[in-house]
Amino acid sequence: MFDWGGGCLWCGNDAARARFGVGPVEDVLPLSDEVRQHLARLSVWHDGALDWADPAGASPWGSDEFARFEAAALAALVRVRAELGARFHVCYEPLG
Repeated sequence: MFDWGGGCLWCGNDAARARFGVGPVEDVLPLSDEVRQHLARLSVWHDGALDWADPAGASPWGSDEFARFEAAALAALVRVRAELGARFHVCYEPLG
């Protein structure tokens, strides 16, 4: 899942938190630099969905931008799963 202000891979259970800590963990997982950089770009893109001047207000994104982002996030999920392998369970929680 993505969080406002950065980070997109988070521990989802006590065992993972005990091993990797809290907060975003993409920098401590065995991922290639290419995938890490791609996730960082997705995080920046994600943050564009929030009106930072009025966080409770409507998103500046339309439905087309949300759909493009979700497609890119799902493609990134495939890449992350492929690099991490079966030792990790990686799931995605879509925006909204």
